[in-house]
Amino acid sequence: MVQTENTQRISKARLITYWIITGYLAFESVFSATWDFNWLNKGFALSIMQHIGFPPYFLIIKGVATLLAAPVFVLPGMRLLKEWAYFGTFTIYAGAIACHLAVGDGFKDFAGPIVFLLITVASWALRPPSRRLI
Repeated sequence: MVQTENTQRISKARLITYWIITGYLAFESVFSATWDFNWLNKGFALSIMQHIGFPPYFLIIKGVATLLAAPVFVLPGMRLLKEWAYFGTFTIYAGAIACHLAVGDGFKDFAGPIVFLLITVASWALRPPSRRLI
């Protein structure tokens, strides 16, 4: 009886943690897209892309991808799309870390992508069975 209560408590805590992290991931995806489209940052993201060596149109591609991923993280069903959204988001943040390292930036420049990469991995790892592909 105690084991079952413990398991249920852990499952409930895991589900709550999943939704908090995934909600933040979806919010960050929308917020990131607004920066990519230059709606909020007035050129900050563009200056980062130029510093790293990416063409300006890359921000539009990234912005559309992250904007499309946001609802997929939180809506029910769409298991295959969820895997693609997680993979794409993981790739964006891992790529950002690699790019900052390649141009010799310091830790403060890629600390953000590390945090968002960890949030992405945590959301993926904590998914309940109903949101997993396999």
